[in-house]
Amino acid sequence: MIGGLLALIIGRVAYLIVGTGNYTLAFFVGALLSALQLGSLYALIALGYTMVYGIIRLINFAHGEVFMVGAFTSFFLFANTPYSLPWALFAAALAAAGLMYAVNLWRGKLQDPVVLGAGALGFVGFTLALSAASLNWIAAMLLAMLITGVVGITLDRVAYRPLRGAPRISLLITAIAMSFFLQNFGLLAFTRNQTPYRPATSWTQFLQFPLAGNTVFTSRMVILIPLVTLVLVVALTLFVNRTRLGKAMRASAQDPEVAQMMGINVNRVIATTFFLGSTLAAAAGVLWGLNFGSLNQPAIFGLLPGLKAFAAAVIGGIGSLPGAVIGGLLLGFLENFVPAMFAGTTEFKDTFAFFLLIVILLIRPSGIIGEDLSEKV
Repeated sequence: MIGGLLALIIGRVAYLIVGTGNYTLAFFVGALLSALQLGSLYALIALGYTMVYGIIRLINFAHGEVFMVGAFTSFFLFANTPYSLPWALFAAALAAAGLMYAVNLWRGKLQDPVVLGAGALGFVGFTLALSAASLNWIAAMLLAMLITGVVGITLDRVAYRPLRGAPRISLLITAIAMSFFLQNFGLLAFTRNQTPYRPATSWTQFLQFPLAGNTVFTSRMVILIPLVTLVLVVALTLFVNRTRLGKAMRASAQDPEVAQMMGINVNRVIATTFFLGSTLAAAAGVLWGLNFGSLNQPAIFGLLPGLKAFAAAVIGGIGSLPGAVIGGLLLGFLENFVPAMFAGTTEFKDTFAFFLLIVILLIRPSGIIGEDLSEKV
């Protein structure tokens, strides 16, 4: 079925280029770059869904709102600096907490002098940076990733950890409740209106180059977004495969009870999973704002991208890191190429993800490269 769908799309591309002459190669190269760009964003968000599901079998419906928190946090960090000292201290404390947790993943002990030193230096440095000068988007993205990582850990500690032994439906209902809570928190903390997102950077400028007698029109974001996504995915893969905590994550994903009997602190592993997933969602939020130039109101900003990313995770095989990336890229490809090849389908492009999700669930419920699970979820 999937092979037939791809064959149909590729055949249609060949026909439009060679048969009709109405479309140029430059047009399709531009669409391919846009597909890679959008698919990379979906992949970053989908990784958070798939990591949490892989460890505790929870579909975290609040993950789209975590993506929203990351995007709006970065906006307020770079748009409103320099801050007054109280606000700088508050934001620096959150970012330093995230930095301490990240260093603690490597050192393994919160009371370690290196962890405490990183927290102290981070707190002083972030306070000076926020109160003394304007931030560029890179510094804002790193700070937003750390702050959003703290939000992710807090979400697990407050909402999900008390329900570890409860029926799974309780966790699902709690996840939906946290989604609504974060939406309303965003309305109170950020804004109700659409917000321009235009930091001072040359990455948002247009890019054009000649190809086969025509010109490809795009922006420099087609380079930045896949590049950042590649770096983060490689870093995550190395962390999961090469570090002790990554091995603990894989062991907990296989069987959390046995992992706990072997001395693995499963709660710490789960908190780490939420931290990493939230930092990736925050990075996606920053790149999303840079790419589209504005942020919609918080109540709806994370809803549709979150649902599409969840669909991408299921399509690729939820619980699988490569599956999340493949699913995200596949959705980006569909959303850019199908409207370009089939007239009159542009207004339905948001439905492609869910149509493909239904098709995948019908023919391969475990996803493209996911494992076949006999357990009901």
